[in-house]
Amino acid sequence: MKITILICSLVLVFSSALFAQDTSSQEKIYFTDFYISAGYKNQPYTDLNNYLSGQGYQTFEKQTATLGAGISYVAMSRLGFFAEADFNLNKKRFSNDFVNYRYLPIHVTAGLQYHWKNSLTKDWRFYPKVGIYYGTTSLDLIAKDLNTDFNENLLGNMNTSFLYQRNLGLNLSLNADKLLGAFLKPTTQIGVYSRMGLQVGYMLNIYSSVTKLRRNFSPDLRKDLIISNAPAFDPSAFYVKLNFAIGKFEKSSD
Repeated sequence: MKITILICSLVLVFSSALFAQDTSSQEKIYFTDFYISAGYKNQPYTDLNNYLSGQGYQTFEKQTATLGAGISYVAMSRLGFFAEADFNLNKKRFSNDFVNYRYLPIHVTAGLQYHWKNSLTKDWRFYPKVGIYYGTTSLDLIAKDLNTDFNENLLGNMNTSFLYQRNLGLNLSLNADKLLGAFLKPTTQIGVYSRMGLQVGYMLNIYSSVTKLRRNFSPDLRKDLIISNAPAFDPSAFYVKLNFAIGKFEKSSD
């Protein structure tokens, strides 16, 4: 219900902004680009790390560098869509006397962006992005003293545990872009451009599923098992990143 209300509110905000734009201008410009990013993320996984620490396990680093990529489309230089994903570069594999273990967050964001025009800041473009992210956080544990006896494995003694939770939430950010260069072919009114931007945002987790043990990658063979008493794998995070984009734009007149 919360998610439905949030989505409806966002749609109303963007719709109002769209209808409030100046309709006197007949020239329209459409931008489509692909961008890569590098940045910093503070993603503490507080509940999971506290639980691991209480069991004597080494905790995961909450601060990490990131690399990512995304695509962007902006219609009439105002309202647009985007999709992006980032990969954490921090250490993910650890071990103790009993197990080797690692965690792996994988999330993809898709959403809306709205670009305001301001003649005072024509060299820069400031705009918000509002997206919904979805993905999983997994925790894999592999026993150091592996059971290699065939009969013991037939009885179900497990050497590995692949645990995961599905995550759903909001990804909100403020962005500032500067155009680096552009070239327009007059005969086709299609051009290419490059831009560099700063993105500051926050991933707010709204929902995490129950923890499941992946028993087989084919659900037709055996469904994943629900695990009880597990901490939340909450991927909420603050981040800052630089984006570099190359794309094309098209001009049209009504």
